[in-house]
Amino acid sequence: IFCFCAAIEINVIVMMMYQKTFIAAAPALLAIVIYYSIAPPFFCSGTCCFVKSTCADVRIEKGILQPKYEKVAAALAESLAIGWDLGASVFMRVNGETVLDIAGGYQDKERTVPYNINTMNMVFSSGKIPETIGVALLVDKGLMELDTPIARYWPEFAQKGKGEITMGDILAHRSGAMDTFEETPDAATLQDDRKRDEFLASQSFLFPRGTVGYRGASSALYTDALVRRVDPLKRSLLQLVQEELFDPLGQTIFCPPISSLDWDGRMSKVHDMPISKLMLGVIPQLYLSSLYRSVLGEDHPIVFEDSEVKVYRSWILKDDPDSPFIKPGLPDNDQGEASWNNSSGWFSYPMMSANCVTNARGTGNALDAFMRGDIVSEDTLALFLKPVGTNEFDKYLYANATYLAGGFGHGGDGKEAGLFKQPAGVECKGWGGLGGSTIVHCLIGGYNVTLSCSKWSLSASEARPWNEAAQ
Repeated sequence: IFCFCAAIEINVIVMMMYQKTFIAAAPALLAIVIYYSIAPPFFCSGTCCFVKSTCADVRIEKGILQPKYEKVAAALAESLAIGWDLGASVFMRVNGETVLDIAGGYQDKERTVPYNINTMNMVFSSGKIPETIGVALLVDKGLMELDTPIARYWPEFAQKGKGEITMGDILAHRSGAMDTFEETPDAATLQDDRKRDEFLASQSFLFPRGTVGYRGASSALYTDALVRRVDPLKRSLLQLVQEELFDPLGQTIFCPPISSLDWDGRMSKVHDMPISKLMLGVIPQLYLSSLYRSVLGEDHPIVFEDSEVKVYRSWILKDDPDSPFIKPGLPDNDQGEASWNNSSGWFSYPMMSANCVTNARGTGNALDAFMRGDIVSEDTLALFLKPVGTNEFDKYLYANATYLAGGFGHGGDGKEAGLFKQPAGVECKGWGGLGGSTIVHCLIGGYNVTLSCSKWSLSASEARPWNEAAQ
């Protein structure tokens, strides 16, 4: 104890003697601590964290890889080798031809189970793409209309002021729901179709109709209820999408409940961002985002944009009294770690807008076929791709967005339409999800290009493979 106290006293004396020096050096010392703590890739190890040449090579499975796209495979291999992620896949079609279907890395942190082109994982909000296409299939058959009140098909839905809400409002992110409820339902309620429908009908939307706000994780709960009422076969949203979209394309999508058998080789789990990144890289940025940008650079995967800072502050600190994040929402939807998704009630009820499972090939083929007019008529496609607003402020995302009637994001010339920014002269429509999945259809120099990426770590990750593919 004496030695400890003496050491403390000596340090205090030294700091007092050189107080001005310590104060002057504090920012530089803090910058060094930040850089060497969080700058290295998420899943690197040893010297590889700082010296790329020491990283072990990662094998890339090349299901299809035309020679001109070798750079994409090289970018993916490097990203996985240095540890920005453990496993990922990239799929691309150009003018209806598959030119790229590759994957690499591992499904587990122990690096024992390969991540291949058939590996499936939760795609989070990228599932809103097949959700929207499912609605388009019914609209194309004349079974429902986007601008008809939902209550016309589902009378109970009209409760508590929702009588004028349309399916178009929900898809285009302006229904006022924004993933909120008057009270949080339990998982058992959401697992049962009848109980779930009764609960949804009984709830008011907490924001006025027309308020622009991302439709969030729960939109497919309403979509599924409506599909079961207007589809002549009384199919669920998942059954409709699998039978009329994925089956004809030879692809697979499935939704909860997820069994233990699904985890065994067929489906990759979600893993956490390392705790050091969370504590030193994420939390401090709620107040020090400008410092992190100056130390790490704006393009570093862990650096937040201003809108992301506002979202995380609202979610974690609850500092905006009018934010959707302080309202009741889905059960267990306020957890900090990603691996919670593997075992919580999240995987016990179907919600295509957030928790369904497929891969880059599945989502890529689905969007490509839809955008090229192979799924619905030209008129229906035009209806769903019609802009409903330009550069409007989204109350949920704390950012400006341009949405189409089907809910897709529309970006170009540096604006985002998924999880990466398009190069100049490129126009894209699509969406993305947590975990790093993204799916976009772009017009590039007269070519129709569909790019789909899928991976499993709940983190922003190096966008180089995706941007390399776009370039």
